[in-house]
Amino acid sequence: MTDHDSHPAPNSVTAPGLLSALASYRAARQSLLGTMGLGRSNRDPLAEVAEHLVLALWGGRLAGSRVQANWDLVSADGEFVQVKYLANPLGVWLNEHPVRSIPGVDWYALVVYEAFDVAGVLAFPPDLTEICATLGKRHPGQSTSLQFTRRNWWTIKDDADAYRQLGMRIWLPPFQ
Repeated sequence: MTDHDSHPAPNSVTAPGLLSALASYRAARQSLLGTMGLGRSNRDPLAEVAEHLVLALWGGRLAGSRVQANWDLVSADGEFVQVKYLANPLGVWLNEHPVRSIPGVDWYALVVYEAFDVAGVLAFPPDLTEICATLGKRHPGQSTSLQFTRRNWWTIKDDADAYRQLGMRIWLPPFQ
């Protein structure tokens, strides 16, 4: 079996139909990027939305370069924030995410998308020890890393106040 045989295209796919769908996507993408004032960005739109959403929720300013390493925004309080995202379909998650502390960065913000809808935003402090312990994690390096799973998402979301007491910042819909 060749690679293309493992993912057969639906019988109804035609070149004109595919190009028409791409044109619809392009128009929607340009509208989304225009809302963020980004013009013709070729960056992943989910990354762009994640950074702008965290900025809208937290305040501050975006980094001068949208592709620089380590941090993406500086909060109104002068804290450096790395913004990442985790995207999955509803139901069974196909992806997980390694949250990690970054030297010189105060927060690691993770935007969680389910079926292209923002399910929530989690911001982790640099020391992850108590959060990992409360989640019952067993992986090494728990002071600086957390292997974030769907089960962790449910646990944090369902008891957000307990995790806020451990130093996290958590935003859940509806976003104000």
